[in-house]
Amino acid sequence: MDKKKIIWIAGGSTGIGRATAIEFIKNGWTVIINARNKDNLRILKDHTLKLNLEGVLYTFECDNREKNDLARMISNIEESIGAIDIAMLNAGTTHPYSDDFNLEYYNHVVKTNILSTLNCIDAVYPFFKNRKSGHISIVSSMVGFRGLPRGSAYTMTKAALINLAESLNFDLKKIGIRVSLINPGFIKTPLTDKNTFPMPFLKSPEYAAEKIYNGLIKSKKFEIIFPYSWFIIMKTLRILPYRIYFYIVKKFTGL
Repeated sequence: MDKKKIIWIAGGSTGIGRATAIEFIKNGWTVIINARNKDNLRILKDHTLKLNLEGVLYTFECDNREKNDLARMISNIEESIGAIDIAMLNAGTTHPYSDDFNLEYYNHVVKTNILSTLNCIDAVYPFFKNRKSGHISIVSSMVGFRGLPRGSAYTMTKAALINLAESLNFDLKKIGIRVSLINPGFIKTPLTDKNTFPMPFLKSPEYAAEKIYNGLIKSKKFEIIFPYSWFIIMKTLRILPYRIYFYIVKKFTGL
């Protein structure tokens, strides 16, 4: 690699983001991570230093929900570290599932999963536009394909991110910016550890990180989706008529 490439992973101190950061550092990349939890950032930094990897890790304590702080952070990165090549937008949250409608919970999930992603795009977009290059990769989930019981807020936001990525792909390609969509299945992370329902084909964060690295670097496909077995099931469910879909999901979940 002649020029050190730079990837920014928003919300990358745990789970998929953390594993992906390590995968990119192993491959010689300069990796920038921001998160709210400074302890998780410190632990990751110490871990990568012990591994003595080829790449470099920079960490920033910054909340993706805070638009102005995020914009200042990206400007600082561009000026002091270098031009960002890939922005992987991975911030997300969920909540213990419930049958109740709780507006406060919806607002929290929407702010973290959707508005944070928009803040990230807003921060990096001017630099990508000016260079007529760059890659925005939005992390969603296959659960965004259709509504699921007790997951209305989470699946709603993931569906929104899928549509956002699809639309931006049309709009930004013409000015030289690549857009991709990452749709994992169930990955064992602190987020999915909250789930109390069956998670078919559960995979490790390291498995996800390898798939993401290969998809972002070695492929030009718009959608990076894994595991394939769960992809077939979810894609099939996506096109089923409602009556059949509702029956199958109720039968499987018992909800």
